[in-house]
Amino acid sequence: MPLDTSKNNQKIPVNPGEVLFIGGKASTSMNILHEGSVRVETTLGDISIVLYSLEGANLTPGIFALLEGTPYPYTIRAKTSCVVSTYVMNQANAKKTLTSKVSVGVMAVRTLLKEIGELYKRVLSIKGLASKFEQTMDNLGAVYYILNPSIFSDVTPGSLITRDENIIDPVMKLIRNNLAGFQEHGGMLPDKPTVNFLEEDHGEFFERNYSEAVEWNDAEFHFIRKILSVNPKISQALFEADPTLLQSAAESYVKTYRELFELLSKETYELSEMMNTMFTGENALIEKFNLTLDLFNTGYSTIPSTVLLPVTEWALKKSKSLLDEYKQIFGSPYSGVGNSLDKLETKQTELTAKYGHELSAQKNKDEMASQGSETIRAGIDTKALKVELMNSASQILNYSQADPDSVKEFSTLMVKLKSFKNPLDPEPDNRKIRRTIAKTYWEVYKKSFSKWLQSGKQAPKAVELMLRYGYFDESLLDEGHIVELVSRLHQGGGNPTAPIHYGTDWLEKIYSREVPTSVDELGQTFFEKLKMDLKDSGIKSEKDIPPDYDTGDARLGSEISSMYEPNVRLTSGNIASHFPILTKYHITIPLEKCFVSKDDVEKALQYILGVDYTAFNREVIYRNEELGIKSEFVQRSIIPDFILVPSIGPKIMMWQDLSIFRGAGSKESRGRICIPHFVTGDLKTFMLEAIAAFRWELCKNILGPDWNNVGIPSITADYTDYVQFFKKSKDLSPELKEKISSEFKRFRTDRDKFAYDYSMWIRYEAEGVQRVNRVVRSIFYRHIPFHKNIREKVSTQPAYAELHNRFKNVRTRQHKEFENKYKKYMDASGNLPKELYENLTFYEV
Repeated sequence: MPLDTSKNNQKIPVNPGEVLFIGGKASTSMNILHEGSVRVETTLGDISIVLYSLEGANLTPGIFALLEGTPYPYTIRAKTSCVVSTYVMNQANAKKTLTSKVSVGVMAVRTLLKEIGELYKRVLSIKGLASKFEQTMDNLGAVYYILNPSIFSDVTPGSLITRDENIIDPVMKLIRNNLAGFQEHGGMLPDKPTVNFLEEDHGEFFERNYSEAVEWNDAEFHFIRKILSVNPKISQALFEADPTLLQSAAESYVKTYRELFELLSKETYELSEMMNTMFTGENALIEKFNLTLDLFNTGYSTIPSTVLLPVTEWALKKSKSLLDEYKQIFGSPYSGVGNSLDKLETKQTELTAKYGHELSAQKNKDEMASQGSETIRAGIDTKALKVELMNSASQILNYSQADPDSVKEFSTLMVKLKSFKNPLDPEPDNRKIRRTIAKTYWEVYKKSFSKWLQSGKQAPKAVELMLRYGYFDESLLDEGHIVELVSRLHQGGGNPTAPIHYGTDWLEKIYSREVPTSVDELGQTFFEKLKMDLKDSGIKSEKDIPPDYDTGDARLGSEISSMYEPNVRLTSGNIASHFPILTKYHITIPLEKCFVSKDDVEKALQYILGVDYTAFNREVIYRNEELGIKSEFVQRSIIPDFILVPSIGPKIMMWQDLSIFRGAGSKESRGRICIPHFVTGDLKTFMLEAIAAFRWELCKNILGPDWNNVGIPSITADYTDYVQFFKKSKDLSPELKEKISSEFKRFRTDRDKFAYDYSMWIRYEAEGVQRVNRVVRSIFYRHIPFHKNIREKVSTQPAYAELHNRFKNVRTRQHKEFENKYKKYMDASGNLPKELYENLTFYEV
């Protein structure tokens, strides 16, 4: 029986286990706990959970419900023997009491603060478990497809996977749509599943954020908490001077508690849904693996035991681990598992025993491979290589002649970092160590590069590997990784038609003033920063810079700190775990599969230009005084510089749309796009995103203030108008508008939204597969036309026919206008200057 609070001002002893107040019942009293402890528990759906305990004197259990004026959202039970006083009260009286009796008000607010803190911890624990389940299910779903590629009859191996909302089986629907997103975001599935793949975070490809954190930025809450944390005498005096502060604090805390409680309900529901999908019923994900093991056992599956059994063993162990964590959080086992996991364990045990010899042989083979062979591999004597690269870090530090004090600190921190289980852990202390190491690393890199250049590009192999790939310490990589790096170090770069540079070649061009320096993250040029540093020297133009300040080393240092270092960080894709030194912990797919050569960049670029032939086009002014051409605007394609930086990750950065920002030739200057030397995903997809960003920024730069003026049609103006007003569009159904609104929440900027649609345009729409809506299709067909052969192919489809005719009519009219205009520039043979001829050809359809 709960406490009878109808009697006013009573002091009641309560035995352990007795209920004080029942969830769902109205709150009619102010309660003060004098001694003992109580437990706050609730039921969310079918799940019961202990939220937290309140222990000690001068606490007000149940104050939240009283101040909110709602029934108790939880049950309060005595955890130990307690003494509780109750005072009959309603919501209005309670609020008055807070201000009239400051000591009671402070007691209530402190209790709410304690409850919010404990409730937040509980939300975090549930959110953390839900994130682990989500990551596990996404990875297992992808692995299930790799093991059974025939599960989708309409998908051929290696082809694009499209979403399908009509699949009845919820697990198969989840797997299908996940894989579509995985491909769209540049993910690459391994040829065969591995435990490493299952352990890794592929959230960036699955459109997921597996963060275990809960976003909560309540400034008012934290301000009041600071007041309450000071000396009680000071806070008491403050509240007595202005009792309304207490009322404001209480109202704020009640609101915060309600938000957290609703978040708790939401996270618990989502966790329950995921666990049902994982374990419950014949369509559960675990049952899919049970079926796979059955097919394997009966001989209908050709999956090798050495591939399948490690995966199912991982699934079994991971499931048990997650279920143990669930029990720890909720206090009782998850009831929906059924016998799916028991069946998996039985099958796993039987098959492991049956194929134990194969598994053992594979394990021995893997161990031998990890230890490395002492024979010559790919023309490289690995034994000699080990000797040559022994103590690589010391070799590099000695070569660079870096500051001894910095080197000493650097070496100490490197030893500490290597002692961690995973040096890339995003935990704050690890990040701090990595940042300190990185600072010295870049100083060493700069000094080493300058010395390498001045010595005729001669240096120990360890130094060469650092300059090209970000290598530093042989103990941070497996032997196979090192062999792969060395085998490619002096390979030719191919003969690309586009301006594609290795990072070392680029820095050499900067050093020798062959190309201008890049801007930094704030958009400042080398000249602007130097002018600021020498603001009293009267420098007005680059010609005024004293020679002592404008040296090759100065430009090199500026380029490394302004462009090189930021892009090594940004292309890694994960700022929280960034580390500029290459380690085995960075390598999520075989190194040879993520290595990027100049030819790889060229192929990806030509693929995109084969669809979007105007990707790098802009209007520039053509003059030819000899022919009397004073000023003619012509279309010109100016391919940006592509720079391979010593980084590994899933991101390509569009750094600059132009390399010269003012004066003659600025609009004709190349942009700059930075590519990691090791791309952990699909290079074409990441190139699409970077080129979309290039298109967007170039358009903004060329048009200036008119970049979003719909009166002057452009990609940026039309697309921004679409983003702003799509909800009012008559061409979109209510369902489609809702879908667009939901999709847009994933993106931070309009440029990101554009980049996603651009990727769909190039990869799918060019194949006639409709993936963007009709409004976007109309904008893109006008401003991002397909290559002629693709236009002719898709124009037969109803979705493109009208757009194609409109495009054709506009281009034909433009072509005729230029043709008539250019007649006066023809020579006696009827030939035009190359620039005008190319512009005329551009408008042909």
